[in-house]
Amino acid sequence: PPMVTSGLRIGTPALATRGFTAEDFTEVADVIASALKPSYDAQDLKSRVKALADKHPLYPGL
Repeated sequence: PPMVTSGLRIGTPALATRGFTAEDFTEVADVIASALKPSYDAQDLKSRVKALADKHPLYPGL
C-alpha cells in the first residue's frame, strides 16, 4: 500500500548538476553505507564529505 514505506529514496540531480562523476557517486554511496553502520568514524565521514564538497563547489569562484 502507498502508506507503507519500504526503503529510502535519495535524490541525486543536485549532485549531477554540480558535476559529480560516477566515482564520486560511488564515494557518496560508501559514505552513506558507512554512516549507517553501528560503529562509524564521524570525523572520517566528515572529511570525506568535505573533500567531495570542495571538489564540486556549489558556486565555483566564490
